[in-house]
Amino acid sequence: MRARLMGVLAVVSFVLLAALVIPFLDSVSDTRTQGLQLARNATLDRFAGLAGRAAASGDYAEVRMEAARHFELYDESVVVADASGQVVVSTGGMTTASPGVGAIAELAARDLPQLTVDTLRPWSSSHRLIAAPVGSPQEPAGAVVLAVDAGSALADVRRSWVIICAAAVAAQLLLLFMASKAARWVIRPVGQLEDAVVELGRSGGWNQSLEASGPPELRRLARSVEVMGATVQRSIDVQRQMVADSSHQLRNPLASLRLRVDAMDPGTAGLAHVQHDLERLEDVLAGLLKLAAIESRITDGLRESSSATCLVEAVLQEEIDIWQPTAADITLSLDVTEGLVAAVDDHDLGQLVGVLLDNAIKYGGNQVIVSSTRGDDGLLIQISDNGPGLPAADLPLATQRFWRGTSKTQGTGLGLAIADQTAIAIGGRLELSATVPHGLTATIQLPEAT
Repeated sequence: MRARLMGVLAVVSFVLLAALVIPFLDSVSDTRTQGLQLARNATLDRFAGLAGRAAASGDYAEVRMEAARHFELYDESVVVADASGQVVVSTGGMTTASPGVGAIAELAARDLPQLTVDTLRPWSSSHRLIAAPVGSPQEPAGAVVLAVDAGSALADVRRSWVIICAAAVAAQLLLLFMASKAARWVIRPVGQLEDAVVELGRSGGWNQSLEASGPPELRRLARSVEVMGATVQRSIDVQRQMVADSSHQLRNPLASLRLRVDAMDPGTAGLAHVQHDLERLEDVLAGLLKLAAIESRITDGLRESSSATCLVEAVLQEEIDIWQPTAADITLSLDVTEGLVAAVDDHDLGQLVGVLLDNAIKYGGNQVIVSSTRGDDGLLIQISDNGPGLPAADLPLATQRFWRGTSKTQGTGLGLAIADQTAIAIGGRLELSATVPHGLTATIQLPEAT
């Protein structure tokens, strides 16, 4: 966003400076050209007057002397042609045969003076020709051609242009610097707001205060977002504390109830149902406590540092060995890419894989495949089963707490929710997809150790 804003400000400042500088450059060129043209027109008029008097007397000696002196002082050639077109005065080796001289002399002899000097630009030529008629329109006596040396004037124009362009560049750099400061002043609080909102959406926690900077509108927005974040944080804290307190408060009555049930006569009618319900309630409480602990870890930012690493193959093999005895007739297969090292703690990864293996064993078919590979954005671990799977519409819902599918197997509805939050806590991500031709695949994406 800052780059786009700087681009717009740079273009606008460049256009504004160009609109100011270009007319100024033209004005400098026009002024210097007019000064040169006036001075040389005066010189040309003087030579035309001298040539007119010389034509009347037939003696061009004075004209030759003045032309020679002018050439010596200004290095500008002079050609005077009489009424018949013959050159009577010439300095600097210029004649009517020189490029452009004959044509301009002929026009001037016809009483069409050529007095205009083209506007001087830094890239213009320093050689110019101007001409004036000799005599009067009624009695033309020839023409005078002056080769104007515009070198000095061009040097002044170039110097002025360099100074003006250098000042424009300096002004542009100053404007860009000021625009950068202004953009930073505006964008910095926006970036802070973005980071804070992204963190709030990622972890559901708010543990930072926003710096009051930038325009008044952004400062008011920052205060509003800060209040919103604090409100969300309080709500999450209250919810988490309520779950934790409820779970802990229920532990003692449940323990007492367990002792009483265990002390009952095994033959008591309905005892098996009571024990089953009691076990399920204990599982729910254990799951809630575990989920609360994981969510607290995410919210408080207690993720393991990037220095924690583990060998993926070893963790997966260990989890399969742990769960194999409980798998009964289910085949657990391992298909891994050797040498993969994840930037997570081995205990955390083991817990995550264990939760997903437990879910696959309970609700899958007769085969579970655990695989690992290297993906485009990190390491991928997949736990696939060939069970009934889930409908496509249920896949996004499966990681919600207390959600249970249509399977006849009873569960707490917390397993996949715990797995999803555990993946987030260790810096990964959990995705559920359908196994072809049937079944469920849980994919864990993890950061790879560097």
